[in-house]
Amino acid sequence: MDYFILYDGNTEWKNLLPITFTRPVSEIRLGIFTIRERWEKYIGGKAFVLTKPFLSKKYSFGIEKKKGMHKNILLINSSFIPNEKLIQIIFELKENEAIFFKEKMVAVRKSLFYYRKDTPFLKKYKKIYHINQVIYIQYPWDIFINNEIILKQDFHFLTKGKNSFSLFGKNNLLCKDKIFLEEDMTAENIVLNAKFGPIYLEKEVQIMEGSMIRGPVAICNKSILNMGSKIYGGTTIGPNCKVGGEIKNSVIFSYSNKAHDGFLGNTVLGEWCNLGAGTNISNLRNDYSKVKVWSYEKKKFFPIDVQFFGMIMGDYSKSSINTQFNTATIVGVNTNIFGYGFPPRYIPSFSLGGIQNRKVIPFGKVCESAEIMMNRRNISFSFLDKEILEYLYHSMDNKI
Repeated sequence: MDYFILYDGNTEWKNLLPITFTRPVSEIRLGIFTIRERWEKYIGGKAFVLTKPFLSKKYSFGIEKKKGMHKNILLINSSFIPNEKLIQIIFELKENEAIFFKEKMVAVRKSLFYYRKDTPFLKKYKKIYHINQVIYIQYPWDIFINNEIILKQDFHFLTKGKNSFSLFGKNNLLCKDKIFLEEDMTAENIVLNAKFGPIYLEKEVQIMEGSMIRGPVAICNKSILNMGSKIYGGTTIGPNCKVGGEIKNSVIFSYSNKAHDGFLGNTVLGEWCNLGAGTNISNLRNDYSKVKVWSYEKKKFFPIDVQFFGMIMGDYSKSSINTQFNTATIVGVNTNIFGYGFPPRYIPSFSLGGIQNRKVIPFGKVCESAEIMMNRRNISFSFLDKEILEYLYHSMDNKI
C-alpha cells in the first residue's frame, strides 16, 4: 500500500485537549511509537494526515502535494490503535466498505475522495465489518491507562525476529529475553527488571548509575536518565528527554524534562515541558474516590470512572521548583506555574503564576521563551510553530 489517510475525528480531537491543541491525534505518543508511526509500520505505507486547518501546514506530511481527487483511498480514524486482527480486516476492505467499533467508524475504503472538499463518511456502505477488541484513545487519560498494554504489543511487534544489542559493564538484568537494546546506548551499575513486562531502550539512550527500571517501559532515542532514577511499569519516555526521580505509569512526549527528584504518576506530559526540582504530582485522592476532570467543551469539572490520575500537561508548559500538583490536574499550553500553595486543578493556556495574581503571558514572551528553550537543543522555533501558538493565543476561550 503506497499511502493512506489518518483523519482526526472532530469529537475525539476536542476530547483529547489539551494534548491536541498543538498536534493531530495521530501525533500522540504512547507505547513505543506515535499513533502515526505505528499505523505506518503495521500497514507498510505512508500516512497522510487530515486535521484542523491551523495544524495542517505543519502536520500534513505531504498531502498538500496530493490535492484533488483520490481513487480507492483508505481512511482511518487516528484514535484507534492497530492490532493484527484489525490490520487483517483492513487489507480485505474493498471499495465503499467500512470497519466499525460499536457505533464508531474505524476505517473506510472510499472509491472517490476529494481532499479538502470531502469527509471520511459515506451514507451507505456495501459491507460493514465489526471489530470487538481494539484500543480507542478517546480522552487524554486513555493514554496512560492503555500504555502498559500497548507497550507489550509494540515490543512483541518490533522485536520479532531481531536480536538485541548487548549491555556491557556492571549491570543487573532480570529476564534478559524481555529486554531489547538498540545500538550506542550507555549504562553503568543499573537494574533492568523485565519480570513484570518488557523493556525497550532505543538508540543512544544514556542511563546513569544507580537507576532502576521495572517493565513494561520504553525509553526512546537519545533520552537521558539521571542518577538514581526509578522508572516503574507502564511508562514511556519519548525521544530527547531528561528525567530523574520517580516515574510510574506515565507518558512523556519528546524534548520534555523532569530531571530532578519528585514523583510523577499516571500523567501525560506534552513536548517541551519542564518540571522544576521537587515538583510532585498526586495521583490518588486522600479519600480514594474517583476523580473529577476539567472539560474544555463543557467548561466545568465532570466525574470520570478513574481512581489513579495525576496530570495532563500541554506543550511548552513549565513548573517552578517544589510545585505540588493536585490529583487530576489539567494544564493547558505554554503555562508558567509558580507561587505558594497548590495550583488550581485547571490551569488555562498561557497562564503566568499560581493561585495568586494569575496573569496572561504576553505573546512576545511566549515566542521568546520557546525560541530560547528550543535553541538549547539545537532545534529552531519555526514559523509554523509560531503560527499554531498565535492561533491558540487568540482563541483562549477555546472556541476552536
